[in-house]
Amino acid sequence: MIEQSQRRVPVPVAAASVILLVAAALSASMMFGSGPSIATGLIGVLLLLALAYGLWRGSGRARFWTTILSTVSVVYGVVAITRADALGLLQIVGPSVIVGLLLVPASSRRWFHDLPAEE
Repeated sequence: MIEQSQRRVPVPVAAASVILLVAAALSASMMFGSGPSIATGLIGVLLLLALAYGLWRGSGRARFWTTILSTVSVVYGVVAITRADALGLLQIVGPSVIVGLLLVPASSRRWFHDLPAEE
């Protein structure tokens, strides 16, 4: 049997990282359109990329800040829902999925707490 020196990233964590990468790409495309200023947009994109990388590496801080920022985004989306279009719904559903993927499955909880995998 071949020994693996690195753990495999659980599917829920990988999915959450991919969602953050897609959000970074959408933010970057909106930044060059009629969105926020270049500096603000660049900070947001870099933050999303850093969080995705931290989740991939198993950082508990990245999990914490991703959960906090996603929860704030969901609350803001629900409170300030002014658009009933697909983008407004995506603003609520996307972060909700990320929080669910990071907090609910046992595999993602083990990933961030360095617990051994159950045999």
